[in-house]
Amino acid sequence: MLRTQSRRLLVITSTALHLLIPKAAVAAEAPLTRARVAELARAAPAARVASSEAAVAGAAVTAAGVVSLENPVLSGMGGIRFNPDGGRPAAATASLSWPIELGGQRGARVEAARAEQRAALATAEGTQRRLLLAALLQHALVLRDEAQVALATERRALAQRLLATSEKRKKAGEVPEIDVTLARLQEGRDAAAEAAAVGTREADTLGLLSMLGLPSKDGKVTGALVPPEAPPPLATLLRGADQRADVRAARAALEAARARSGRERAGRWPTVSVLAQYERDDQANIGMIGLAVPVPILNANRAGVATAEAEVDAATARLAASRASAAGDIQGLYARYEATRNALAHLAPAARLSMQAVALSTRGYELGENDLASVLLVRREALDAQAALLDAEHAHANAKIELLVAAGRAPQ
Repeated sequence: MLRTQSRRLLVITSTALHLLIPKAAVAAEAPLTRARVAELARAAPAARVASSEAAVAGAAVTAAGVVSLENPVLSGMGGIRFNPDGGRPAAATASLSWPIELGGQRGARVEAARAEQRAALATAEGTQRRLLLAALLQHALVLRDEAQVALATERRALAQRLLATSEKRKKAGEVPEIDVTLARLQEGRDAAAEAAAVGTREADTLGLLSMLGLPSKDGKVTGALVPPEAPPPLATLLRGADQRADVRAARAALEAARARSGRERAGRWPTVSVLAQYERDDQANIGMIGLAVPVPILNANRAGVATAEAEVDAATARLAASRASAAGDIQGLYARYEATRNALAHLAPAARLSMQAVALSTRGYELGENDLASVLLVRREALDAQAALLDAEHAHANAKIELLVAAGRAPQ
């Protein structure tokens, strides 16, 4: 009975593993679309570093809420009193100094820490935005490599077709040996180009996976090279320039500089210490209380105040420069987007015509209507047109991705 139950348990376990392992493998090999790349970029290693650095500023907020930066001081002394009559009674003194900050130093310190935390969060957001853009551009580069591999494979297949045709016509005595030699040379060049394209794709794919913190064999990169959605109009983009991550980071840095300036100005106020003292002398108990008030004459935190005010001026200038740069950057991105779109519109029909020309010339060579030299010439022109079209698509994809990310959107 026990053996039968053990056998059933083994069968159930093996069946469950058989069902679960393929699902896990499929989940691990999910295709890398733009949406998944955008999701993974938020949890990439560099993004986690930026979040951790922002968390450091958050920890400083809690630490800034202490009652005082100075600790209470407890002191004590003991000894013997030598009286004129020869008596030697014991004497002891204990005192406590408790600091009290004036001028709102604690509130200014907490506000400065909170402003620095907001600045750190804005900086982390800007870092994550740059990581997202870099990941999406790398994704587009891999898609371009995929298209390059497909073109190289198609070109090699065509070269093999021409080689087979030239060998067949050579045996029939229709073409000279030079045709076979040229066809073989072209097939070798196309094979090398295909191998180079495959290597470039693998290298760029590994770069994308490393950027996202994924294993070296995690899914296939898929998606259209050019994102389908259109960016907002230029006027809309310019109106939202102040909401860009870099502008928000500069504005948060200015607020942090102003808060630090307030903290340094509050630091000009002295920290008053309440003094309490107890003394035991010749069997007498003596208690005293008083204040210790520093006089801010020699140093009223002038250096800290002057430095903080200079930092406010510098942060103000950086914010103005960031706003101007944001507007200029958006205009430049939009101009490049329009230029690449127009170039792509002109190149697409020419590339289609070149493919038709290659097909016609190849078919004509197979039928004996033209020579190999004319076929190779048409093929070279077609290759140039296809390469130009792919480069134009890649440039347009990059321009559109940069424009959409600048608008605060994640391309799909």
